[in-house]
Amino acid sequence: MYRILAIDDDPIIRRLLLQSMAAEGFECVEASTVAEGLAAAARSKPDLVLLDVNLPDGDGISTCRRLKADPSLKHIPVLILTGEASDVDHRVDGLEAGAEDYVLKPFLPRELVSRVKGILKRSARPTR
Repeated sequence: MYRILAIDDDPIIRRLLLQSMAAEGFECVEASTVAEGLAAAARSKPDLVLLDVNLPDGDGISTCRRLKADPSLKHIPVLILTGEASDVDHRVDGLEAGAEDYVLKPFLPRELVSRVKGILKRSARPTR
């Protein structure tokens, strides 16, 4: 079973993410801040991180860079979520930070799940 870490400060979005992932059989871990998210990533070693751009104690782009700079976490694919960065420069920043994909809010849960499955398939990590 794959483990997904959802880092988003909006409890409604976080609940939607967790429900969407759990419905597909993924194990889910959640965090609402950068600090909680980094600690959860180190502790739970997720197979993929869903990462919001705007968090109360930092931003998702820098957080993605931190995840990718950590030798024990750099292999974990990151999918960035945002409701604000609709222009190409913002999306490119996320991809250049190491994210595998970038999804704009509002998103359709079915599309997000499809993107998650595609990233997991490409990452070729064995299931637990």
